[in-house]
Amino acid sequence: MKPLRRFLGFLFAAVLALPILAASAQTPSAGAIPNINELEGIEAAVSRTWGLDVEAMIAATTNIEPDEFGQGVTALSAMVLRFDTAEHARAAYDAFLDGVDVSLPDLAQGGTPTVTDEPLNDLGDTATAVTLNTRTEERETFYRLVLVQEGEYFFLTSALAGTSDDVAIAGELARYVVTEGEEQGDEAIFVAEGGSRGGLWGFMPANDNDVLGDLIPIYDETLYPAP
Repeated sequence: MKPLRRFLGFLFAAVLALPILAASAQTPSAGAIPNINELEGIEAAVSRTWGLDVEAMIAATTNIEPDEFGQGVTALSAMVLRFDTAEHARAAYDAFLDGVDVSLPDLAQGGTPTVTDEPLNDLGDTATAVTLNTRTEERETFYRLVLVQEGEYFFLTSALAGTSDDVAIAGELARYVVTEGEEQGDEAIFVAEGGSRGGLWGFMPANDNDVLGDLIPIYDETLYPAP
């Protein structure tokens, strides 16, 4: 079952990371999500992705149907960037927000996309939730991103789910990393499978935290400086 879990996990992660990867792989056009390496004042950046525990699902239900993998929350991610000044963190927040609004409809992949922005006045110094609702003849999906700037940090969380209620977990995760997470020292231990700790990884919730529900860590990535 490990190859299946790995395949599905990286598929979910690829969906969540697509806007950032697309912007980094080419010369950004006007309004595109910026390349992290080119953000002014960037000092460090990491991300973690959580996904379904496919092995546990298959073990619990021997005749599980493929559609069951798409029920509830499919994937969740958190990105933490630290800058040398709060002004540079705010500039990154603004640039990402502009890029997200432009790039999200491209993820609809043939469906009918609707993008909505919602200011969040009770989180960080400034925060916005952006939701992509995609409708096809077969199904409806929701992809929600929450962007927060607080001091010299910029946070971005995202969730992929089948309903607007389920996708709200992106906001719950954002609230956790901003209000309860904290940087843990200068040294970090990197574990690609989702077990990194120390440094910016201190913002990530523990695996048994209620905010994650039944999701498990899929993989970690050091975004800056490049390993």
